[in-house]
Amino acid sequence: MKVGIISPANPHKGLHRDAEIIAWALTESGINEIEIFHLNNLQIKTLSEESEESDDPTSWSIPKGKVISEWLNSIDVLFILEKINLFLISSIPARSKIVYIPNLEWAIVDGNNQDTEDWILGVRHSVENGMVVLAKTPVIGEVLRQHEIDCTVVNWSIPDPIRQSSRPSSRNILNIFSRRKKVKVLMNAGLGGWRSRRGVDVMLRAIELMPKKHPYNFILKTIRPWSEYELGDCPSSLELIEGYLPREEMNSLVGTADLIIYPSRFEGFGISLLEALHRAIPVMCTNGWPMNELQTIVDDRLLIRISEKTPLRLAYSFEPSPQSIVDNLMALSGKNLSKTFPTSEVTKGLYERQKQFITQLGKIVQ
Repeated sequence: MKVGIISPANPHKGLHRDAEIIAWALTESGINEIEIFHLNNLQIKTLSEESEESDDPTSWSIPKGKVISEWLNSIDVLFILEKINLFLISSIPARSKIVYIPNLEWAIVDGNNQDTEDWILGVRHSVENGMVVLAKTPVIGEVLRQHEIDCTVVNWSIPDPIRQSSRPSSRNILNIFSRRKKVKVLMNAGLGGWRSRRGVDVMLRAIELMPKKHPYNFILKTIRPWSEYELGDCPSSLELIEGYLPREEMNSLVGTADLIIYPSRFEGFGISLLEALHRAIPVMCTNGWPMNELQTIVDDRLLIRISEKTPLRLAYSFEPSPQSIVDNLMALSGKNLSKTFPTSEVTKGLYERQKQFITQLGKIVQ
């Protein structure tokens, strides 16, 4: 059996990481023939398109120049991510199984901003013809079923090891040479996201609202240059790290944080949030799905209140409250975060989730 996955060539895109995650899980389940076909634009209109070179290739990536029509004829199971491409689906040999993993905020047809009803009808029709739809979280599954789309919920996971040992004591309780060190709070904004979904402006406003004397050192990691956010000068109270970092360097940066903040307005899933939890670093996230579905700790101080929510195709855009971030941080002020949120609580259920993820994906392709 040969499995194919269509992925962006740009490693900054979350779908590039998703393709790698799927290939890893299937390999762990015992499937050996897996290929990732990279494209600059997933919404192809012709079968003469050729594979592109990924800027961060994996062991599953195929070389540049493979024609997609030839490649599709060699595939038994094909994974399609995020947006649906009805032209591509209609071009796949009837013997092949198609597995589609949607992001509900991209419930549109072939990349055009058409009515979401077209997407629903297109997906329903493809399911009737044998396509399998996967939902990454239970709420996503509920929404799909509400629109009469049959789906299988597969609680998404990642390959990252899950920390077992305790984290070092939080920096806010350490006194070195009579100076209290500040707690590191990291926000990873990535590319910033469509419609400023990562909430850099929300985080900036929260920093502005913080009391003058607080125990936090705020760090923003962003691939997109600060100037493109159009938020004025970067405040001196914010440590800014711009540009792409290789995964090892990014992991090292995340590993230095005492707390991660994700004030996202919406997410297709939230892989980077899960990456932090695997490292046993507590995460403060927006209290809206799917972000709050990934939270492993039952504590209101790690959920950011929302002031409103507005429909976004089949998902919602949640507006996180900057004041809620301030309130949460001040409620945690003076706490030893490694004791308040011990490793066993931060990583609760992640090992079982990872094992089940591998098992489920393996069964789906067989």
